[in-house]
Amino acid sequence: MPEQPISPFKYLWQFHYPFQYWDNRLEKINRYNEADKLEALYSLVQITDIYAHVFAAYAQNPEMPWFFVAEETYRGDIDNVLESLRTDGIATVGTLSEDLDGLATVEANEEFDINEMDAVAAGLLGCPHEIDPENVEFDFIEDPDLHRGVSNAILDFAENNVALLNDFKHGFRVLPVTPAQLRGMLGNQFQLREEQRDDFETQIDELEERLGEDEWGFSFIRLSTESTDYGYECSIDLYHVDAWACYKFAELTLNALYNLVTPQGGMPLEESLSEVPVPVLEGEEVLFDHIFGLAFPLRDDPETIVPEEEFRS
Repeated sequence: MPEQPISPFKYLWQFHYPFQYWDNRLEKINRYNEADKLEALYSLVQITDIYAHVFAAYAQNPEMPWFFVAEETYRGDIDNVLESLRTDGIATVGTLSEDLDGLATVEANEEFDINEMDAVAAGLLGCPHEIDPENVEFDFIEDPDLHRGVSNAILDFAENNVALLNDFKHGFRVLPVTPAQLRGMLGNQFQLREEQRDDFETQIDELEERLGEDEWGFSFIRLSTESTDYGYECSIDLYHVDAWACYKFAELTLNALYNLVTPQGGMPLEESLSEVPVPVLEGEEVLFDHIFGLAFPLRDDPETIVPEEEFRS
């Protein structure tokens, strides 16, 4: 009896996913190119978001992820998947082993000595393993805990940085700045009270010292607005970024994405994982620190700054 032919859509998804594009893009990041520091952050935000979409598709239907990634991975769908997997406040991929409503059912082959959590790592996340059907043996080449932990870290980063992703998607509201440029704005654009000015100058001095010690560091400003009864509150938030950690985390995420999409999977993650700072993966440190924030009240006309006396009255 002839084998059931593979769906052309599934074949294209599994064997023609554009990993080479992202690999090429990351390879082009040059430590001596100042602009590539932002590229490292941008690539990480984009690739982790792609991973979250693809993971949510597989978690709902591993047989037709190419279909689900188009129809069932809107922001609300991804949030629902992560909420279903949440344990102690964190989405944990091993929870898929608990036969959750609306998500794929994971079953381990009873002939082999493997539990459902490890089946998630092998069958869904693509953790390297070997199967000996004759002797009914199943051996992991790499620790399944490592692959589940990497997936957890990627999903956690993607979930916590949706706002930054939107800053990039909607008008690229991420603006690189230097301490010298910030000092120039203090003298012209920023009209601050004396105590605010002193605090801001201190933060700029500390940022400048930090950037001088960190070859892969850079700083950026995010712009945001919030509607109020008097018009708008516009915020400017300053961040410091560890671009090297972003770059290595992006490489790790791309490898994990490869294992998720391709049927053979099996790419080891330990080497690329070792280059990402452990405190970052464990959530003890962040890839970018909030340094300082300023809020400016505006009337309905965004060109008009509300005078301090009026705002405080």
